Amino acid sequence: MVDDIVSEIKGEFESGGSWPYEVDGHRFRTNPFAEKWPDPSLFAGYEDELRRLRENIQRNVNTFITGPFGTGKTILTKTMYEVLTEVEEYEPVFVAVQKGRFSKTMAKRILDELGEPVDSTATSTELYDDVADALERRYEDGIRTVVFYDEVINGSEGTLRQILHLQRDVENWEPVLVFNGTAHMLDQIHGRIEPLSDRIGDEITLSGLDIDGVVELVNKRLRYYCRESEWGDGDGCSHDEGDLAPFTREAIELVHQDITPYPRHIRRECNEVIEAGARAEREVLDFEFVRATLAEETSRKLEQLSGHAADVVAVLDEQGPSTANGITEALEASSYHIQEALTELEKEGLIRATEGDRGIEYKLTEQTSRELSNLTQS
Repeated sequence: MVDDIVSEIKGEFESGGSWPYEVDGHRFRTNPFAEKWPDPSLFAGYEDELRRLRENIQRNVNTFITGPFGTGKTILTKTMYEVLTEVEEYEPVFVAVQKGRFSKTMAKRILDELGEPVDSTATSTELYDDVADALERRYEDGIRTVVFYDEVINGSEGTLRQILHLQRDVENWEPVLVFNGTAHMLDQIHGRIEPLSDRIGDEITLSGLDIDGVVELVNKRLRYYCRESEWGDGDGCSHDEGDLAPFTREAIELVHQDITPYPRHIRRECNEVIEAGARAEREVLDFEFVRATLAEETSRKLEQLSGHAADVVAVLDEQGPSTANGITEALEASSYHIQEALTELEKEGLIRATEGDRGIEYKLTEQTSRELSNLTQS
């Protein structure tokens, strides 16, 4: 009895109190868009890039996957990681590089991923020697190792140099390395560790999903979480036929049009909309409902911006698309603070980065521009 109550209370906390949500024959026990990455089968929108990464790995080409925050770099690499765990003759290693963590931590993580013993008293050099030995043994046994470094620039310069030495020191064969990070991170590697940048054979740039990719992403999420669909069984659920219920196609097209169409932002906005729909017990999440929900969410984000981020929004609203250098000059602020503000705005989905004649340019999303106009008029 107590266990049932505890489970029920926990479920209420996790769901926000609005679930389960039953609509038009579908039943969602929890919000389909709340979890970041529950299953690799939900991968959508970057099929060509995934195939290109597969070809690079097969050809031993080190790859840097780049794109602004939220474009799906980590999802792409985690998907390939999951694929390789199921393929004989490959052993993938995924290393999430965190700020403040240095080369010894990275070496320990690699050894742990490989199932190798870790000597807590060893020096950084000794640990990387252990990693090289482990990779060499796998090579001799016909096992190819692929090391994925997530947000690699977060590590110290020593980490980057150890990565370089690790690849050089494995005799006869070099482990395949896959990095991901923003274009700014790649520039830093070019400037700080040129020999490592020279070993990056291909750069895959993610620039956001087209409308078909967004529709696929939304449908897969709904299909996965709809209890009636039984994920791939195909019986009794229109999600298996591409349905978007409770969303309409026009509503999803609005989401794609009004925010930066990166997987993280699409998931987050759909999360907000479907939560609002569940609270209101709406059968259909149509164009007008989505527009009102997005407007409210964008207005809240604008009101909560930090000082530098608010200043950047004001410049982009007045001057239109601009580079980071252009914004820095307009505000007479430090480039560090402007880059931090741009990162904040990108993560919130209030601006989008595009390749322009002057390099990377930033502009307000349509939803942001519209809400700024509404706030000014009010």
